[in-house]
Amino acid sequence: MSPSPRPIKPGDHVFLVDGSSFVFRAYFQSINQDRKYNFRSDRLPTGAVRLFCTKLFQFVRDGAVGIKPTHLAIIFDKSEDSFRKELYPAYKANRSDPPDELIPQFPLMREAVRAFGLIPVEQARYEADDLIATYADEAVKAGADVLIVSADKDLMQLIGPKVAMYDPASGESGGRGARPERRIGLGEVVEYFGVPPEKVTDVQALAGDSTDNVPGVPGIGIKTAAQLISEYGDLDTLLARAGEIKQPKRRESLLNNAEAARISKQLVTLVRDVAVEVPLDNLVLEAPDAKQLIAFLKAMEFTTITRRVAEAYGVEAGEVEPDPRLAPKGDLFSPGGAEEAAPAEGKAAAPAPPEAEGTLTPADLAHARAQQARATPVDRKAYRTILDIAELKAWCAKAMDIGVVAFDTETNSLDPMQADLVGVSLALSPNEACYIPLAHQGAGDGLFSEGLLPGQIPLAEAIAALKPVLEDKGALKIGHNVKYDQLVLARHGIKVAPIDCTMCMSYALDAGRNGHGMDELSVLHLGHQPIAYSEVTGKGKAQVTFDKVPLEPATAYAAEDADVTLRLWQVLKPRLAAEGRTTVYETLERPLIPVLARMESRGISIDKAMLARLSSEFAQGAARIEDEIAELAGERLNVGSPKQMGDILFGKMGLPGGTKTATGMWSTKATALEELAEAGHKLPQKILDWRQLSKLRSTYTDALPNFVHPQTKRVHTSYALAATTTGRLSSSDPNLQNIPVRTEEGRRIRRAFVAEEGNLLVSADYSQIELRLLAEIAEIPALRSAFTEGLDIHAMTASEMFGVPVKDMPAEIRRRAKAINFGIIYGISAFGLANQLGIPREEAGQYIKRYFERFPGIRDYMEETKAFCREHGYVETLFGRRCHYPDIAAKNPSIRAFNERAAINARLQGTAADIIRRAMIRMEPALDAAGLKARMLLQVHDELVFEVPEGEADKTIPVVRHAMESAAAPAVQLAVPLKVDARAAKNWEEAH
Repeated sequence: MSPSPRPIKPGDHVFLVDGSSFVFRAYFQSINQDRKYNFRSDRLPTGAVRLFCTKLFQFVRDGAVGIKPTHLAIIFDKSEDSFRKELYPAYKANRSDPPDELIPQFPLMREAVRAFGLIPVEQARYEADDLIATYADEAVKAGADVLIVSADKDLMQLIGPKVAMYDPASGESGGRGARPERRIGLGEVVEYFGVPPEKVTDVQALAGDSTDNVPGVPGIGIKTAAQLISEYGDLDTLLARAGEIKQPKRRESLLNNAEAARISKQLVTLVRDVAVEVPLDNLVLEAPDAKQLIAFLKAMEFTTITRRVAEAYGVEAGEVEPDPRLAPKGDLFSPGGAEEAAPAEGKAAAPAPPEAEGTLTPADLAHARAQQARATPVDRKAYRTILDIAELKAWCAKAMDIGVVAFDTETNSLDPMQADLVGVSLALSPNEACYIPLAHQGAGDGLFSEGLLPGQIPLAEAIAALKPVLEDKGALKIGHNVKYDQLVLARHGIKVAPIDCTMCMSYALDAGRNGHGMDELSVLHLGHQPIAYSEVTGKGKAQVTFDKVPLEPATAYAAEDADVTLRLWQVLKPRLAAEGRTTVYETLERPLIPVLARMESRGISIDKAMLARLSSEFAQGAARIEDEIAELAGERLNVGSPKQMGDILFGKMGLPGGTKTATGMWSTKATALEELAEAGHKLPQKILDWRQLSKLRSTYTDALPNFVHPQTKRVHTSYALAATTTGRLSSSDPNLQNIPVRTEEGRRIRRAFVAEEGNLLVSADYSQIELRLLAEIAEIPALRSAFTEGLDIHAMTASEMFGVPVKDMPAEIRRRAKAINFGIIYGISAFGLANQLGIPREEAGQYIKRYFERFPGIRDYMEETKAFCREHGYVETLFGRRCHYPDIAAKNPSIRAFNERAAINARLQGTAADIIRRAMIRMEPALDAAGLKARMLLQVHDELVFEVPEGEADKTIPVVRHAMESAAAPAVQLAVPLKVDARAAKNWEEAH
């Protein structure tokens, strides 16, 4: 029976599941699992249906990303013959036929949806994506929030303040290689496409799509397309001005394929106004008829999920008969070929260790160990599972005797502040590794445990045995991303030291050349592919946390982690010395690890009540803007509807510059609205203001309280040391480095970051550090003098360029000089500067030309940097950090130009990153020496944030300022002085 219709209303949560995509993902996931579960007794293939039902049950019971749906639509493609085939017959022509085992499962998927009391949605001439787009727009107009369940990039064009996506293959938890539950919002769209959602179709139209046979423009990929659309605004403008493009091949390709690009845009643009046959109101989610659902599941012979459904709804499964329409009726399919047994892995003999090691030089010994690490095959059968305390103590004693031990922790969460310790692994030499299980659960179905497995060493006893060696100053502890392990073990009273980190070693050696994850490095340096996390825990809904993994596979996986880490250390450690990277690792990487661990564990307080008030104020502000928009428009309308906005702006009001999308709707993208607003039209500006408030609310004021730790009541971000090419740190969960500060509303969000009672926050920020480093590295006398004399650098630049005395400097002229000063660092184009200043591009080009004429050393610096990077493949900071840009020699001119700009900026940004790293490493000893209780909490680009007792703020600020301003010395003596602005206040914004 279908649920009773209920109109969508504000506060509802609408889930739109891309059923067609989901079917294929379920199938390929099922064939990677044990095939005995993929067929019914009559040989009917059912593996994809099984996984489909498992995930569907999750949505019905629990929702996703912490949200439970009020309406749930499962949407399928009805056929390949959509209207797009009529527009472009070759559309999707190169797709292969579905696998034979999947074809009979298609109708079963629809039956599964009906069994859950839902309506399978499909419609002729339209793809599932078009129906999703239509339902999403309708839901948003009604004030509901939308979650699109799909990983299909084509749907990213729909994301907005009230529309997000969820990758149904995410949500795996715990361990190396785990995938956190992935919510795709505005930030992820920009990260993938390089543009916001409203410009996604323009990028796709240029880049094309080989999977769907969308032609695009030859020679233009996503990165190049994003650069072009960002520069020219939209596809139509780009095509109209294609003749202006300097790169000959790109210009000719755009001119010759303009029509293909326009057709491509029509193919990738989703229809948002389909006359749907199933109203959205009819897709309300209600509890399914449990007996009907169990009858279907029993007919499919899905034992595990049948039991779970029966338990969830209090039904005795044994009393329900299988659905007779679907029950087996004899042998439908002949058995497939017998599975071939995997051949036994060959095992080569390990090379003998060098004899008489004492006669070798340290370099010889390091080289021999590196060779042994590479040549000795990994033998997982040699690993030990430690269940006896005496054996554990023997391993610890041997580790202390050798003086070097690799270790790793296994947990049930990616959050080190909340993860439970499941086990610890140790490695003393290649293949001499063990795993100490501590909290593995008894056998179950992967969801319901039966208590601790017997025989494991009690946690307290194991900690007592491990603590001496992990804290012994004479034994080096080696880890990969060791900061995570330090944080986990610190919660059990173990302060791991001294340490080496193979991730940071790789980063010091190869930043920009490759990733620094353990698995990737193992393949790259050892020629060995480690066990994937999903191999021992499963995937998707069937995945279990590591404490549910049986001990044998757990040992193989965990001990291998330690073994591989030790081998990587043996390979990478000698390279540091051989390639002159030891100083970078020893002074900038390794000592920062415990500093960041302490910062992360401290966290920072937020005022949830203030955020709630802000959220309410933003909502009220948005409502007021909606009233103003209604007055300006002459009617009440849904501001979140691009169609309604476009009809008002360009249809009813007849404003200039309107362009239509492939579906015939007026485009209301931000650039179009900004141009109208700059021309003095009030309504477009009000729409932009409304969108900004809505984004601040959904991204920050509503989201930040969800990150508060249940015990500490503080927000604990996580810093990544090896995430950028330049040495800059990045922050996640939550990302506190992107809190907006340019608008009053954005700055108010920082006010919600507060000091605890009796304390103040101190913010210390380097002033114009990258400009100062430009003056230093490029040796620009005028800029050096200005900074040395403490002059207003922007006024001085304006005076040099425009001949205006500094004392009589008009604000507008100074603003232009400031935009040029900062723009030059990032390789700003004449087009970009023109947009920023609101001036013609020709005038902006003259400004840039005049700038280089007045400061010729800057042009020389840029050309010398590019030439050096082209020859060597990297640039170096003042402190010896190498930032690699191997694509600087790429044949593609766009890729080459991007890498040239990045290399120019990397010397400045990388040196700035090194300086603040040095300041952070020295900061705690400086505060301790002064007898101060200040605690460093956050690092945000060029800023450090501290929590300080109220009575110590005045004493703390000079110590902090001195540590930061002198951080470069004695390694580098700067001719240009560094300057730090620091203030204390009750909240972050007032302190900044």
